[in-house]
Amino acid sequence: MQMLTNPFVWLMRIRHRCGYGVHSPFAFRFITEVIYENNAFYAYQDCDKLLSLSQRFRIRRLFHLLFRCVNYVQPRKMIVKGGNELLERYLKNGCHKAVVLHEADGTQVDFCYLLSPEERIVESLSQNSMLVVDNLRENLSWFKSLPYVLAFDLYDVGIAFFDPKYNKQYYIVNF
Repeated sequence: MQMLTNPFVWLMRIRHRCGYGVHSPFAFRFITEVIYENNAFYAYQDCDKLLSLSQRFRIRRLFHLLFRCVNYVQPRKMIVKGGNELLERYLKNGCHKAVVLHEADGTQVDFCYLLSPEERIVESLSQNSMLVVDNLRENLSWFKSLPYVLAFDLYDVGIAFFDPKYNKQYYIVNF
């Protein structure tokens, strides 16, 4: 996750903060209870001790968000492409029962974290899956072309749900 260094970008997106203008109950609940959740979770302290000083300021926020996403979805199988051991530790602490895969082996997965676009992995997502794409600004056109149903644009990170029971919507969230 890149650091948001331009205050003008943040100011342009301020009206999309904390779920303002979101009329879907599921999307509003996801924004307020997962994306903007600021309570300390049980695994934050143990995992944060392993971060270096520079990582504590740059990527801790992303790791905490991914932890909350996995904790929310409670996947059985998840794919992590482009992450490291520390990220996998955060994800495993979010859902202890989940099996972490590094390649799509043809089975359906419930959660997927990608650092760069990979069509082959997106094909292995089930209908109730969550996809998290890092470096969204570089991959925005690819992300918007996905057959998602519900998508959240957090500027550097994109989150997509593939659950067909929701109406198709693309939300911009100032994270």
